[in-house]
Amino acid sequence: MGPTSLIVVQYLLPDLMKNPERRPSFVEARFPAHVVDAVAKQVRHYDPDYCIVEGVYLSQISDRLLLEGQKVAVDLHNIESALQQDIDRVRYGWRAGLLYRRRWALASEAERRLAAKAHRVWVCSSHDAASLLALGEVQTPIDVVPNPVPPWCHDHDHNHAHRSRPVSEIHALFVGHLGYAPNTVAVKRLVKRIFPGIRTAHPAAKLEICGRTPPKWLKKLLSGQPSITLVANPESLAPSYERASVALIPLTEGGGTRLKILEAMALGVPVIATKKAVEGLDVVPGQTFLEAETDADFVEACTRLTEQPALWKRLADQGRAFAVANHSQAVLNQAVHASLAADT
Repeated sequence: MGPTSLIVVQYLLPDLMKNPERRPSFVEARFPAHVVDAVAKQVRHYDPDYCIVEGVYLSQISDRLLLEGQKVAVDLHNIESALQQDIDRVRYGWRAGLLYRRRWALASEAERRLAAKAHRVWVCSSHDAASLLALGEVQTPIDVVPNPVPPWCHDHDHNHAHRSRPVSEIHALFVGHLGYAPNTVAVKRLVKRIFPGIRTAHPAAKLEICGRTPPKWLKKLLSGQPSITLVANPESLAPSYERASVALIPLTEGGGTRLKILEAMALGVPVIATKKAVEGLDVVPGQTFLEAETDADFVEACTRLTEQPALWKRLADQGRAFAVANHSQAVLNQAVHASLAADT
C-alpha cells in the first residue's frame, strides 16, 4: 500500500532489556516523558497517513499521537483486560477477585478508553471483537485482522510428508513460548497428568516440548524421562513438526490467536485441544480438530487417531484447508487494506 516506518519504543529506553514500570491498570506501561516525546518527534518527521499502535501497553504513545492530530489504529493482539482476569482466576481461584478486582476494573477502563479514542481498532478474531464491545461505550469501528500462518509453513515438502505419514505410533508435540505462564501451566498438566495416561495406553508414545526460554523447573521436571524431549530455543520449528503425529494443546487460559494451532493445521498435523485453546478460531470439533477437556479425553482422542487412520487423514487435510482459507497472508493483506481504505 506504500512505504512504512517502524518505531521500536524499547530502543528509546535506557536499558534495552528492561521493561518500564507499569501503571496501576497493569496492562499499560508508564514511559518516561522523554520516550513519549522522542516517539512523537519521529512520527512528525515521517508525517504518516496512519499510525498503527501495538496494544494497550502503549496507551501513552497512542494518547500523545491522537493529541497531535495523527490518525491512529490500535492493534489489540489480545483483549488484555479479559486475558489478565482469566489468568488470575486460573492461578488464584476464588481469591483472585479479592486480590485483583480493582486492577481488573482499571484494566478494563484503560482498554475501553483507548478503543473509544482511536480512529480504528484491530482485533484478531470476532471473539475478541465481542469481548471489546462488552467493555461498553466503544463506537470506534472494529476490524477483524486475522493473524496469518507463518510463511515457512507453506513449504509443500513438509505438508506432503505429514499428509502421508503413518500414525501407528504416537509422537505428541507441544509448541509455545515456555516463558509465558498459560503455556507453562499447560505443559505441567501435559507432563504430569495427560502424557502418563497416554503412555499407559500406548507404551511406545513420545512427547516433545518445544519453545523458547524454558524455566529451570521445567528442565528439571523433564530430566531423566527418556520418552519426553525438550527442544529449547529452536532455530526452526520445522523439524519438530516433521516428527509429530499429533499436536496436544491443553490450554486453560490465554488469549489472542493460537498460532501453534494454525502452524500445526497448516502442516497437516492433527490437533487435539481444549475449547479454550481454539477460542477465537472458527474451527469445528470432529472436522478440523478433536476437542478434549479432561485428561482422559486427551488419552481417548490419541487412541482414536492411532486406531482410525481415516480420521487422522481427514483432520490433517481439513485442518490445513482451514488454515489456508482463513489465515493466509492474502487474507491478512485484504483485511488491512479494507480497514485503512475505509478511513481515507
